[in-house]
Amino acid sequence: MRRLVPAWPVALVARGILALALLLAFGCSSARGPVSAQRTPPEAERLVARADALAGAGEGWAARYLYQQVLREFPEDPAVPAALYGLGPARGLRNYRAAYGAFTRLVTEYPGSPWAADARAWQAALGDLLAYEETAARIKLQLRWREEEAAGLRLQIQQLKSVDMGLERRR
Repeated sequence: MRRLVPAWPVALVARGILALALLLAFGCSSARGPVSAQRTPPEAERLVARADALAGAGEGWAARYLYQQVLREFPEDPAVPAALYGLGPARGLRNYRAAYGAFTRLVTEYPGSPWAADARAWQAALGDLLAYEETAARIKLQLRWREEEAAGLRLQIQQLKSVDMGLERRR
């Protein structure tokens, strides 16, 4: 038998009624505990969680901004090591040096954090990548010098050929 009404609106209405009932039952209750007993994550922790979600969704720029916001606005917060750890891979995709710096700061300022061991591994990998980049840049520079030198030698060969041709004609 075919349903005349799609199932999703019914489920949506049911969830809305349930949420409203819970809100009325618990939201308007005057028997709340003290505010300190109800732990809400601090702002820095919420920002890191949001940045982690953004990074997981492929929104690296937005995640990087939130991690940096935590570092700027909450420099003494316990969430700073998590922000530094998240900032490393967020930067690592484009800027190995900045990622290396974030991991170095994490390892030096928060050696006992749960992310320190992973940060050391990232440091080693990024250190190797930075060394390879420097080697590649040096080789490219040497290649450019060699190409310029070869172009100069080709020009000299052409000049010598023309001189030689001129001497041959005179004989």
